[in-house]
Amino acid sequence: MKNLLLYIILILGISNKIKAQVGIGTPNPSTNSVLEVSSTNKGVLLMRNNIINIISPAPLSTHVKGIITYNLSNSNDVSEGLYQNNGIRWDKVSYDYPYGTISNSFATADNNGWYLLNGRAVSSLPANVQARAVSLGFTANLPNTDDRFIKTKDTSEALALLSGSSTIALAQNNLPSVVFTGSTNSAGDHSHTYTDRGAGTTTNSSNGAVNVNPEADDTAGTYTTEASGAHTHTVSFSSGGSSQPINVTPSYLVTNVFIYLGN
Repeated sequence: MKNLLLYIILILGISNKIKAQVGIGTPNPSTNSVLEVSSTNKGVLLMRNNIINIISPAPLSTHVKGIITYNLSNSNDVSEGLYQNNGIRWDKVSYDYPYGTISNSFATADNNGWYLLNGRAVSSLPANVQARAVSLGFTANLPNTDDRFIKTKDTSEALALLSGSSTIALAQNNLPSVVFTGSTNSAGDHSHTYTDRGAGTTTNSSNGAVNVNPEADDTAGTYTTEASGAHTHTVSFSSGGSSQPINVTPSYLVTNVFIYLGN
């Protein structure tokens, strides 16, 4: 009986080695897996550790490509979540954004596949990232978003076009169409008369002014001045302006702009 039991154990061990798959919660693990875990109401609980930063291998003694752990710490450049090690650093496992996605951030340097749009040469990027930048149309440089707002394109604009200004300068054709009108009294062709009483004073017929020194002789009578002819009057005035440009920048919040090109 003892020999029979040893024989059964030996057969089961050989069978397990031939099958080479382990199933937890399933009697028929996939032939393409080393380990298959199956459950309808439970999950797999991974190791939970505290990563110091993405460069340090801690809590490992050295970086090991393929290791996955759940990070509990929120410090430096890491936050709580699932991380994988690529052999030289830790990368957070997260949704992979489409290449070319733009995002505003308070970050100051490239991080986790996001590259600062600061006008740098595409050739300065990692080789695999260069290819993605070129596929988006950036063959020489990434756009420089310093002191710029982002707007959607119209039908005639090219993507990544840099344009616009924060100030405008008004020209005459920018002013409202306003006509200022006015006129002086129409004098026309006219003459003035005055009466000379001889000795004493005279009275000007146009404005009633009294002249105590008659300009005619002492002979009394009414006299006519020469006609002055038709005439006009002109006026001019300064706007007081100094042609300073107008700043049209609205209220704003300062951030950096990044583009996602992957790792």
